[in-house]
Amino acid sequence: MLHYRFPGEELISLSGDFIELDSLDKQGFIITDFNQQKKYIWSETASPTPYNAPIPFCIDKESYLAQAQQIVKDLNRGLADKIVFTRVKKAASSPIDASLLFERLLKSYPNALVYYFHDTSIGSWIGATPEILIQKTPSSYRTMALAGTKLAGENRDFTYKEYNEHALVTEFIEGQLRQIPGAQLQISELSEYTQGPVTHLLQELRWQMPVSVLPLLVKHLHPTPAVAGLPQKVAMQYLATLEQHERGFYTGVIGSLAAGKEQLFVNLRCGQLINGTLYAYLGGGFTPESDPELEWDETENKSKTLLQLL
Repeated sequence: MLHYRFPGEELISLSGDFIELDSLDKQGFIITDFNQQKKYIWSETASPTPYNAPIPFCIDKESYLAQAQQIVKDLNRGLADKIVFTRVKKAASSPIDASLLFERLLKSYPNALVYYFHDTSIGSWIGATPEILIQKTPSSYRTMALAGTKLAGENRDFTYKEYNEHALVTEFIEGQLRQIPGAQLQISELSEYTQGPVTHLLQELRWQMPVSVLPLLVKHLHPTPAVAGLPQKVAMQYLATLEQHERGFYTGVIGSLAAGKEQLFVNLRCGQLINGTLYAYLGGGFTPESDPELEWDETENKSKTLLQLL
């Protein structure tokens, strides 16, 4: 079963299962893993395939801080400009009533893509993600450069580190979009965007392109520096040796490829349900100015999107 609701739209519920795709060239509700090695589309006629989800590795704070300190050292010696380090947090309460949590997410996050699916072939996931990757509007396409995080309502300005982290994301996306012939790219002023327990820095980018370009753009645009790092290839190679858990669908692509209503989001603020237990996936962007303790706190704040509703 699959339940989802885009911002401003009605809830949609479907029976069936996900089936694997070779490329994102079909219409329907899709989901991919972090590096787009695995791509799936929802099918109401799919044959169930048994699947037992492994328990994800949950790093403790001491080990996280040790790895975080090494990341900062590597960044300061010039390894990369940014690395997005992630972790998994096991919810204290169990068993989880997934249907109730989904209803609470719907009410709490009207401006997010809220979803819940239980699939026999890839498991059960739930989330409320605010970050648009690519969305078709009547006159153009739009995306979000969303990075830099502070606690919602926190009485402080964003730091240099947070502004720099956001600028890296905007510059990467802008560079990709300017390669589209006739894009007529427009970039909004910098603003703040609050979603639940956290506030981010935000710029919107709008452009023109034929729909045939969409699959290729998704391939080159994602993962952005907001979820991987910069340079992209260096960051992904580094993360492959650093992170001790599989990200699964966290920081992957999720949304609809329906003709004329394309809406793709980055799969943030989500969790995996295994045997009645919720495992929340969390991450933060590291730059040379990062403070490991503050990065841990940022992931704790992000976890509240799901965990404060239990």
